Amino acid sequence: MTHENQDELITNAINTITEKLSKVLLDEFLNLPPEVQMNIVLIKSAQLLLSNILCHVATNRDELEKISDAQGMELKELIFNCAFSAFSDKFDLHKH
Repeated sequence: MTHENQDELITNAINTITEKLSKVLLDEFLNLPPEVQMNIVLIKSAQLLLSNILCHVATNRDELEKISDAQGMELKELIFNCAFSAFSDKFDLHKH
């Protein structure tokens, strides 16, 4: 088996697991009462907005890391996802 075939098999397995897990999580979310669903959506929206704002106000990667270190792990991950997707040039972050 070539390295490329093995990589493709791994990618397909990850995609299959992600698809199935996403379906399970969505089903669980839809089983929640509407008020709880709305609260979750509002909380996640606020976290995403805060992550975006922090990426805007941080002047460099070191400052972004200091700011994100002061946050919880969940928000820290959102901050760096935002930095990678929308601010990669500003913070000299490049995906491999």
